Amino acid sequence: MSTPLIRSFIGDENLVETSLKDLDRVGMHVRMYEILATMVSSNIALALASLLSTVNAIAGKSYTAWDCCKPACGDNSVAGAYNRLTMIGAPKICNINNDPFSISAGLSEPPGCGQGGNAYLCDTYAPVPVSEQLSYGFAIMRDKTSCCKCYELTWKSGTPAAGKKMQVQIINIGGEKTTSGVNDLIIYTPGGGVGPVYDGCRQQYGKSWGRTVGGVSSRDECASLPQNLQAGCYWRWNWARGDVNSWAIDYKQITCPQRLEAISGCSA
Repeated sequence: MSTPLIRSFIGDENLVETSLKDLDRVGMHVRMYEILATMVSSNIALALASLLSTVNAIAGKSYTAWDCCKPACGDNSVAGAYNRLTMIGAPKICNINNDPFSISAGLSEPPGCGQGGNAYLCDTYAPVPVSEQLSYGFAIMRDKTSCCKCYELTWKSGTPAAGKKMQVQIINIGGEKTTSGVNDLIIYTPGGGVGPVYDGCRQQYGKSWGRTVGGVSSRDECASLPQNLQAGCYWRWNWARGDVNSWAIDYKQITCPQRLEAISGCSA
């Protein structure tokens, strides 16, 4: 408002009072616009964060496996090849009775699968439910630099476990190339299939279970596993509500949960 116009109000108290009220209304409207602008900015920020989360997620499929063999991330030959384990540690390795070696002894102990050694997959690497919507576990990836890293996967729509999440730590490198793809995650699940290395569970437990890829086909078959592996087998049918193999997932890297690091003994 210009100065001459203000002066013209001075001789009339009613006009002065009205003008002040109008200014208050203007101020109130300005504050409302400021609040609305803040809300819009906040919503935009949340939308962008959600979009970035989606963009950064990797699309793949979930599979299961349990070959009882020494995980590659805990093997000296892998440490030398990928120069990872000397920097970040290595996952624990167990003997045939599921007793853990020291980290250094586990790295050097030959695998029980095909090499006549005494190094096997620990039964503590079986999946466990944390809540109805979240589980913890361990997994296999193709990425040679993934040892001891953790990822959160979410099963997508169209799967029995749609919307459920699982946080896994990578303790092995590889995968069945005829079924799983480069971006897929293979979840360590007792009775989940021995894959191409069929003699590990036969050496450790005297037999293997179910299909080579996919393992047992129903909840009832979990009863044929050793007692220490049955809970991990039931996880698939009780918590995930199905076979888990070839189910669509999105996943992204996360900070490892302390519970997983405490089991594996390694971090990235």
